[in-house]
Amino acid sequence: MPDLTSLPLVWLAALFIAGAATVWFAGARLARYADEVSQRSGIEQAVIGVLLLGAVTSLPEISTTTVATLSGNPAMAVNNLLGGIAFQVVVIALADLFVGKSALTSMVPGTRTILNAGISIVLLVLAAIGVMIGDWELPLGSVGFFPVLIAVVYVLSLSQLNREVAAGGWVPATEARVEQDAIERPAIGNMRLALAIALAAAAIFAGGTVVTLAAEGLAEQNGTDTGIMGLTLLALATSLPELSTAIAAVRLRRAELAIGDILGGNMFDVVLILLVDMLDPGPPVLQQVDRASMTAALIGVLLTALVMIGLVERRDKARLRMGYDSIAVLVVYTAGMAAILGGIVSG
Repeated sequence: MPDLTSLPLVWLAALFIAGAATVWFAGARLARYADEVSQRSGIEQAVIGVLLLGAVTSLPEISTTTVATLSGNPAMAVNNLLGGIAFQVVVIALADLFVGKSALTSMVPGTRTILNAGISIVLLVLAAIGVMIGDWELPLGSVGFFPVLIAVVYVLSLSQLNREVAAGGWVPATEARVEQDAIERPAIGNMRLALAIALAAAAIFAGGTVVTLAAEGLAEQNGTDTGIMGLTLLALATSLPELSTAIAAVRLRRAELAIGDILGGNMFDVVLILLVDMLDPGPPVLQQVDRASMTAALIGVLLTALVMIGLVERRDKARLRMGYDSIAVLVVYTAGMAAILGGIVSG
């Protein structure tokens, strides 16, 4: 990866804006393509959000995680992942602003998205436990126990996502009333649709990488601490694909696709801790991080739980063009990040 830290601030800012614009455009197109895949295949939007959008929009995290780890800063890589997960739940609240009359979480028709939120919480709790009690190295390789456990739980969960929900399971008392306007569907074949998705993914990867490297250069030139950088600026930079695709999906009135994208990306990002552990030659990476990482993971748990409450309660809008759950997410995230950054600065 090129080192952009020596470039002038003006050039770094220009690269950041250009990369962000690329990500925004590609993310909007990708949301439309993902909806078309769901329509053609019959796979639920929540599953498409997890499997397709979640994986593709996590490409910048893969790039950033690899660069940070190979440059000898695995702790920053983990902080970037966990800080990004917390911010990406905030993206759900921000997308709520574009809905209109109803709260975003009241528009989700089924239980699949609630299941995704529960899995995301389980993975984050496992990461927090690994930091809290200390990880231990497995005999076969230089990776820790908890990253492997997280990856196994993730794979097992994916195998269950597209199965039918049990007939006697929880169902909403009131069906979601979602007005889905007719949208212009791409008049292309399956092969061209796959190529369009690949091109959008490549644009997101390239633009997201540029944004991340520019953000790292801006932070280093300003003398920002690496822990703060991972939790804030880099987390924001690598979350731009999720923000773009979520807003585009909401404008298409595809609530499950939007929330599934965020939760799917968060699940995948927790699994990337294993990638950090595999690339880093030192001790298990969860032994190298501090309380800030554990706190970020727990904030992600709390924020995801608030979204889950909104999905179950299904309350309409409160005020400020947002549901109560979205307002709570913004308040908790702001307070949590202030507490973390205050501890880092005072420490």
